[in-house]
Amino acid sequence: MSNKRFGVVEGFYRRQYTFSQRLDLIEYLRTLGLNTYVYGPKADVYHRRRWQVRYPKSKMKEFAKLNQHSIDARINFVYALSPGSHPNADAVVEKIDTMIDVGICHFSLFFDDISVPLNAETARSQVDSADTLFGHLRQTLTAGSLSFCPTQYRGFKRTEYLEYVASNLHRDIDIFWTGKNVVSWAITERDVARIRKIIRRQVLIWDNIFANDYIPGKILRFPYRRRSPGIVNAVRGILINPMNNYPESKPLIKTAAMFFLDPYGYNTRTAWKKAVAGY
Repeated sequence: MSNKRFGVVEGFYRRQYTFSQRLDLIEYLRTLGLNTYVYGPKADVYHRRRWQVRYPKSKMKEFAKLNQHSIDARINFVYALSPGSHPNADAVVEKIDTMIDVGICHFSLFFDDISVPLNAETARSQVDSADTLFGHLRQTLTAGSLSFCPTQYRGFKRTEYLEYVASNLHRDIDIFWTGKNVVSWAITERDVARIRKIIRRQVLIWDNIFANDYIPGKILRFPYRRRSPGIVNAVRGILINPMNNYPESKPLIKTAAMFFLDPYGYNTRTAWKKAVAGY
């Protein structure tokens, strides 16, 4: 698992997790044998709506603590930025530099859920920002990483947008994909092989199976399911986008971890019984 990413992406809308919940989540991921936490809640205005604005000092202190806690727990803490419909490479680098200053070295750029045409011009502006940032990270950090959530993050439609991304985005930048749909009922080895041919690299799955931001108030109570075991070895990793409700998300995340660690021995009924014990 060391060269792959398995864990959680806090990438949902509406209520975000608290600082104490994030500290607990990082520790929880450690106990489950997972290795990645991506910070990218849509409700954080400095992540998305006012992405060019620096965080307040109090928030930066929290990021420093979260990152150090992640280092101690051997978790990759990934800070994600959503540069909007008109990304400016210099502004992206400037914002990311403030995060590097507190010790963060893993990053992601989110271009999901924005109103832009899926053409080469859109792709070029996004890829230029990502490639510029990636080059900066390589010059600045001894170790680090960058991932990329495209605007077209689901399905298999061949557009000039995705063709440009596949052809021009640096090969060492991972690309997110949610499956056939935003919330995919199932993800198979055939699905993964199909999208890999389109984007020309292993995909990093952003799995919305447990997300409830689109059905606020509904608590999901079921194990990780309908994912073919063969996808684990065929992808760069799988990150669960959980519910806004943190405590209730923990058993769900636990079942996903059981699948990641032993996909061919995984049993949904057994996993659920183990996950809910103590909750």
